[in-house]
Amino acid sequence: MINLNKVDETATIDLSKGTTDLVVKAQWVDNGDASSDNDDLDLRCSILFPDGQMYLVDAEYRCALDQAPYAHHHGDVQNASQEMPGEEVITVAKDIAKRAGGPVAMVFSVYSALGNGAVSVASLKPQMKMSCGTDVVVCSYDFSKDISTANPNIYTYVIGYAIVTESEVILAPSGKTSRPGEEETAWISWHGSSVDVDVNGPAVFKGKQASKGPSYNRQRNITKTFANVDQSKLQKKGLFGLFG
Repeated sequence: MINLNKVDETATIDLSKGTTDLVVKAQWVDNGDASSDNDDLDLRCSILFPDGQMYLVDAEYRCALDQAPYAHHHGDVQNASQEMPGEEVITVAKDIAKRAGGPVAMVFSVYSALGNGAVSVASLKPQMKMSCGTDVVVCSYDFSKDISTANPNIYTYVIGYAIVTESEVILAPSGKTSRPGEEETAWISWHGSSVDVDVNGPAVFKGKQASKGPSYNRQRNITKTFANVDQSKLQKKGLFGLFG
């Protein structure tokens, strides 16, 4: 097992040695505060295809291994403890790059919905583990060492990103977070053969809050979109048309 704990420190998984799909696990622990429900994080993955299309995979948009974006979220987990970490899982098809027609970039993040209550996500010590066969890489950047990330109004933490080719995966921690009070999603862009990671993608809310996304994005002039998230269908209809 390889442990990465520095920003942009990299490790490589040789896909020719593994016989299984890629399994990505996000883990976190209860921080021991008095609240019983603010330790609920959501694992998200933004997947960038060679043609520039971006997909979102999370507990709302679970997707499938046999069709684009060739990844599957295994469902929402809503609690954690010191003894039993919370864990959400995404499986990515080992041959995703071949199916997509070239290298694929992925950025993994954890999200704390405002409805779960204020919490410093850094105090939950989120980390990610990617495995393929016997190869295991852990991204364990310690957000708690950065005072700026302790803000309970920071909702998204980027726990790792990767470039997947037909032969290998190059994986690294990020350490980036959203800005306080903002709901933007993790976003990844091609920069030659490498990638740029930021948290400036469109807001995507879950459950009963889903319809707020289009309004949020319009107000902030966010024009980026996920190929599998139809913002127009999330808008509420009023007597005189659409409103967000």
